[in-house]
Amino acid sequence: MTQTVGQFQRLKQVFRGRLLSDEPLRDHTTFKIGGPADYYLYPRDLEDLTAVLAFAQRECLPYMVIGNGSNLLVSDEGVRGLVIDLSQTFSHLVFKANCVTVGGGVPLGRLVTYCRERGLSGLEWACGIPARVGGALRLNAGAHGRQMSDLITTIRVLDKEGHLERFTRDRIEMNYRQIALPSDSIIVECEMAFEDGNPKEMERMEKAYQKTRRERQPLSLPNAGSTFRNPPGDHAGRLIEGAGCKGLRIGDAMVSKKHANFFINCGNASATDVRRLIDDVRQRVVAQYGVELTLEIHMVGFGQ
Repeated sequence: MTQTVGQFQRLKQVFRGRLLSDEPLRDHTTFKIGGPADYYLYPRDLEDLTAVLAFAQRECLPYMVIGNGSNLLVSDEGVRGLVIDLSQTFSHLVFKANCVTVGGGVPLGRLVTYCRERGLSGLEWACGIPARVGGALRLNAGAHGRQMSDLITTIRVLDKEGHLERFTRDRIEMNYRQIALPSDSIIVECEMAFEDGNPKEMERMEKAYQKTRRERQPLSLPNAGSTFRNPPGDHAGRLIEGAGCKGLRIGDAMVSKKHANFFINCGNASATDVRRLIDDVRQRVVAQYGVELTLEIHMVGFGQ
């Protein structure tokens, strides 16, 4: 932990939102794993967020944004500097014609419902994905052959200098599980375009997608979603299962028996357990198929 009493007091002087010190990140991730953050902040508004970034610049502190805490493996030692939580901020939804302007802190499930109620089709596949819009955009979340980038028209970000910048679709490089934006920028808002849809048919599709998720994914135990990206033309789960890794366990971290690309926390798994399991599975897949799997989850706080 690198914070000092003086630093904490200086932060309180410029920050109006909720501020926590030495906050366990296991309480903020879907994996239920992770050591403490030096400072954990809930900004009140855009002005508050801008003040935080200015403080980080003055104090030479690293910062990261956390949304729903999915798709993350946080180290047992935690995270130095500032962890910024947008779950209580940037929650606006504005509907005009077939477009929706949505804040980066909006839960993805709330956006799905909002669109269905207005007959705006295109996001049904995202029902049940435990993410907020900002994180889903940053990672270009997808399922069932669709992804966030299919719907994006503009993204508005706040850079580390506190400047707002608007990226139109033609300025954004969109790849599998990644949208190329400045790494230190924070997504505060985006605009998405939808097609006309029938709310009843959309609801039917959502229920079908939810049923598939329940049948195929280990939703009853803490996890971070898909551990590895699918290699081109193949599925990471197939390779992991083919390498004999289903049910493989290190400590309380285990490869799910229901879906091999999901690693689960069986109780009190540490980040070290999960990392060792990741390394073991990678080695076995390479030995069996000669394929090097690429992580889809993001590892945070390692090597700090």
